[in-house]
Amino acid sequence: MDEEFSPALFLARIQDTHPTRLDSGRIILRPCFPYDGVSRMTSCFLDLYIGACYAPSAAEAGCVCRATVLAGTVIITAEDHPFQLMERDALRFAADQPYKFENRSNGAAKLLLDYQFPR
Repeated sequence: MDEEFSPALFLARIQDTHPTRLDSGRIILRPCFPYDGVSRMTSCFLDLYIGACYAPSAAEAGCVCRATVLAGTVIITAEDHPFQLMERDALRFAADQPYKFENRSNGAAKLLLDYQFPR
């Protein structure tokens, strides 16, 4: 029997993605959802180990990031302001300006990053 699914339905499995390891493995960036042209969004997981700092290039004009801390504590500097976020805290900010994520704690930090691009 053929099953019909909504075009919005998409299963992202960890084994189907390939992580990018940066800073000698202290930063792991793993895609979650690929870019979706309808919602204009993409997302990824970010793991920061002790002392790691991830400062990606600014995105295209009008891009917004929603960062949610899944575990640990992280300092996010966005729009020229530092914010200390703990587990389950979230921050929305303009990703078309310089920003960075720092783990100054003594344990790993894990985040979910959702990016929404302009029309």
